[in-house]
Amino acid sequence: MKIVDLSPYVENDGVVTALLYKQEEKWSEVEVEEGLESLLSVAGNTISSNPPQVNVLRFVEVEAPGMKVTIGEGSVEGVETVISPIPAYLRSIKFVKVEGESPVVVHEFKPGNPSIVYDSSIAFGKKLEYDLILVETSEGVRVVFPHELLLEKVKTETKKRRKRRKARRSKKSKAEKKKKRRSGKKRRRARR
Repeated sequence: MKIVDLSPYVENDGVVTALLYKQEEKWSEVEVEEGLESLLSVAGNTISSNPPQVNVLRFVEVEAPGMKVTIGEGSVEGVETVISPIPAYLRSIKFVKVEGESPVVVHEFKPGNPSIVYDSSIAFGKKLEYDLILVETSEGVRVVFPHELLLEKVKTETKKRRKRRKARRSKKSKAEKKKKRRSGKKRRRARR
């Protein structure tokens, strides 16, 4: 079993500022019964008994021959988009401008230290004109478009229940009440 903590830090190259992660791993050996449900149970119990610290992402990986389960938990402030669908080592972020039919790399951001990229934010110190971003990670290359850099925030508030208004009782005359009672008696007699 492996517990991975991702702690955020900001790296800046003068043009681009990116939110990246430092990785800390803890390994331990655990006996797991056969089956996917057993792996899920061990991973779920581990993450619930060891919740992540504030502003840290925690992933628990449990492996058995032919199977692997990963469960993650936590949140980080300042995150604006998902750069990589799974946590992966970042090689470079290339900003590309398409001129005619040929793409040109306008700026290339490379992290100074081995860094993990996942959900992140990218900001610019200088104005940079680009059409797309190529994110090169240990898992492959992903294309990110400018409109994807700022995703809508997830609402954490739940909707409150509406209060129902009580129906106002209208004042009925004695004659209307008697009429209603008689119609009810007639229906009962008709059913018999």
